[in-house]
Amino acid sequence: MKNYTFFSILLICVLVGSCSKPTKQPTSKNVMTERLQGDSTFYGLACDGCTDTILVLLSDLTRDPDTFQILEASRNHRVFGIPRIGDQMAVMLNRSHPKQADFVVNVEQLQASWCYMVTPKLRERADVSKDMQKQFMEKLPDSVLAKLLEPREYGFLLKEGNMARPIGALYQGNTTDDQGPVEYPVLKRYREWHLFNGHLILNETMLDSLGNQQLVCSDTADFVLMRRDSLVLRFADGERSYYRKVEEQDSVR
Repeated sequence: MKNYTFFSILLICVLVGSCSKPTKQPTSKNVMTERLQGDSTFYGLACDGCTDTILVLLSDLTRDPDTFQILEASRNHRVFGIPRIGDQMAVMLNRSHPKQADFVVNVEQLQASWCYMVTPKLRERADVSKDMQKQFMEKLPDSVLAKLLEPREYGFLLKEGNMARPIGALYQGNTTDDQGPVEYPVLKRYREWHLFNGHLILNETMLDSLGNQQLVCSDTADFVLMRRDSLVLRFADGERSYYRKVEEQDSVR
């Protein structure tokens, strides 16, 4: 019994020592296991030994870390984020070469507030011609016009547990936008996100009369670029660039 206890403690020490960082212990609960049906993404925690060409991951599928080649993925600009010891990584493996990664993303770097700026446009009114609206805008003082056309911050916060929150949403009951001379683009109110075979799925939901979340629409985006302070996604209607909004908890890291 003493020998069994000794080797158990030794095994735990080896795993923690080879794949940990001071603020996070690499336990199985940290590895994402919930996934959409049909998703073949491999999830694991980055371990000591990661380089520009090699990714070492500890998953809940194996006892020992797995090593994957990421040189080709890096050359093809398919590595998003920098592997850091203890961070959760998502990998799409090459079907012909299971130890070679075609796509890599640092999930924890992805979990952040991503924003972009939008500007309003003149609201079209049936009872006022476009020329009259244009003349009205031209007569406004510059200070009033600048306030009227003030940009607004839109975006979303991606959180652990596949939860999301829209950024830029007005409180319900605010009718200022509906009555004003200008209108802003419609904000997508994402409440859920998933990785799916190298894509980012963003789901917009709303509460029904019973208080349950109902799916309104689902957008699929491809990763174009992801750095610590910037993210570029390609949607069906084009690319969109985001900047990372630094939260209070980020500023103290």
